[in-house]
Amino acid sequence: MRNRHPRDIHSFEAVLACAGVRSASDSVQHESTPGGGEAEVEHDGFVAADYGAGYYGHYAAAGVSYERSPLWLEFFGHVADRLIEDFHPKTSLDAGCAIGLLVEALRARGVEAEGVDFSEFAIEHAPEDLRPFLRVGSITEPLARRYDVITCFEVVEHMSPQDADRAIANLCTFTDDVILTSTPIHYRDPTHTNIHPQEYWTERFARQGFIRDVEYDGSYIAPWAARYRRSNEPIHRVVAGYDRAYSRMQHELQERNAVVVDQMRELTVLHEQLRTAESAMAWSRRRSVRLAMRVDDAVVKAAPTGTSRRRLLQRALRTVDRLRGRSPAA
Repeated sequence: MRNRHPRDIHSFEAVLACAGVRSASDSVQHESTPGGGEAEVEHDGFVAADYGAGYYGHYAAAGVSYERSPLWLEFFGHVADRLIEDFHPKTSLDAGCAIGLLVEALRARGVEAEGVDFSEFAIEHAPEDLRPFLRVGSITEPLARRYDVITCFEVVEHMSPQDADRAIANLCTFTDDVILTSTPIHYRDPTHTNIHPQEYWTERFARQGFIRDVEYDGSYIAPWAARYRRSNEPIHRVVAGYDRAYSRMQHELQERNAVVVDQMRELTVLHEQLRTAESAMAWSRRRSVRLAMRVDDAVVKAAPTGTSRRRLLQRALRTVDRLRGRSPAA
């Protein structure tokens, strides 16, 4: 797949981790919040209210908070374009849709897109005409229908390992194609309680009969984005596909290393040439200085300062300067 980044794509990496989906095992507290808000859902020490204005306002790219702004509309518009180009979906679900920016972009392009998110705050702050296609809920709960593709951006790292496994199993039940991103870094976020390297999630999806498409480049979303597809291929074909991707990366790494080694050699040669040139220049300067000192000594000896010979020499030098068209020497 082609790799086409939007403007300054890497500036979005730290912000993609702002989806606040939680699980069906969350316990509901029926008491109102101290501020009179909605009931809270608790999980791993965090509640739905934790994913409100403060949470979304905390994450920003290029000084722009995660909200319906030109920067984010451009980003999710680009993502929607790629999803349509690569998958041609008629229906889609964004699991952990936040304020619905991807759902909005897909629907504007003719896809029957829907979204689900744990945060009531997020759903309430989606555009009013978009809310009928969004709902507050957990991605561990059974979905109402199947979808051509399900996206799940920066969600499972917010869940417990058990709930994340249930969510993956649930999503795989309702589609044959999942696009997952889950940061393997960003440990400083206290809500990131389930961070793992990519192979961890690949194993989880494999348990559901979904194999990572190692040929798919999802870096237009995030560097760690991966596509998982339902697969009935025999194990030897799956292994061959992984080995093909591994071999290609090894060859690319070897080629890059060879280029670096060649560049280091070129730099070494250039450095030696520079040292030789600097040494020659220094020697030339030393010779010029010594010559000037000798001339000065000869002048002092031949025409000492204050003598008539010195004055005569100075007049002669001024005459020569005038003839050459230069300002007379002092």
